[in-house]
Amino acid sequence: MNIIILTKTNWNEAPRIRHQLTKLLKTNNNSIHFFEKNTSYLKKIKKRNEENISFYSHPELIHHQLRMFPFIQKMNNIVVKNNLKKILKNIDYDLIINFNYDYSFLNSITNSPIITFINDDFIQQGKPWMKTAITNQLKKTCSNSDMVLTVSYPLLDQLKDFNNNVKLFFPWAQNFYIKPKINEPKKVLYYGYISRLDWEIIEVLLTKTDYEYDFIGPIVGGIAEKKVAYLKSKYSNFNHHGFTHFKDLNRDVYFCSILPYDTTIPSVQKLTVSNRAFNLLSLGLPLVYADFKHLIKTNDNVIRKNKTLDDYIKSLNYFKNNFSIVQNDIALFLNDHYPKSRLESFNDIVLELNI
Repeated sequence: MNIIILTKTNWNEAPRIRHQLTKLLKTNNNSIHFFEKNTSYLKKIKKRNEENISFYSHPELIHHQLRMFPFIQKMNNIVVKNNLKKILKNIDYDLIINFNYDYSFLNSITNSPIITFINDDFIQQGKPWMKTAITNQLKKTCSNSDMVLTVSYPLLDQLKDFNNNVKLFFPWAQNFYIKPKINEPKKVLYYGYISRLDWEIIEVLLTKTDYEYDFIGPIVGGIAEKKVAYLKSKYSNFNHHGFTHFKDLNRDVYFCSILPYDTTIPSVQKLTVSNRAFNLLSLGLPLVYADFKHLIKTNDNVIRKNKTLDDYIKSLNYFKNNFSIVQNDIALFLNDHYPKSRLESFNDIVLELNI
């Protein structure tokens, strides 16, 4: 098929599920047209080809977090619609996969099926003055889609109010599990965007445990930047490295990965499993999660959720002392979370939509 993927994400950013899905569909001999982050109003439409994918970027009128009133939303939609129509008229496509909550107009410019993919709680993440506007746009976008996909149980329930055809579509492990070397690894890994974390727990862990902690990934926001700078200056067992691909990680030095999110943030509690979790498990790294109410179900040898400092310390010590024992459970859990399983799910969706 020829597939349009609409995002506001640049291809060279740290991978998210939109990148993952694009690469998955490309391996199935689909032709992919990926729309990146919108540019400012005075810029021109841009196109390039890379990795056998066609990339586009086009102008918008105003950033989505500043479109508080329906009139401004309508004016911006006119600009975006016109630019999309200019691009789409030159593409023979079969399906649109939309990652943008504010594209309620899509069904007015195409007769092709539209799948909207909602992978975040955009309402909770919105600025206080934008929550009503985001809710209304999200509702219209989902209502005007043929199907909605999402990545968590709470979002599934929320989106069912906007569309009757909502399905779960979890991330997956991009590489098959390979049993790690059992060589007494000493380090704890955090991998991903450095944002929305429980900095108090992190600092106490640095003082209360003998482990070294590597935080790998881009820092998002001024608070996170200050926290990382502070911890680097004060604790010799805290290290920060910029974005590194999974394939370049030195997996043999880690015995687990920690995901200490700040669970007091409402949008965090909408998570069921992070996008990178399956990839970390494929490295043989069990996961030490924050106390998510809707965490994906598995046994404690694969993922442990933690509410208190003592919980975190017990989980870290358990995985350190039982690193070889937990490997079989990790391998078994991943059997249903490889590209083949997700591609089969996507093919079922294609059949349902009669594409």
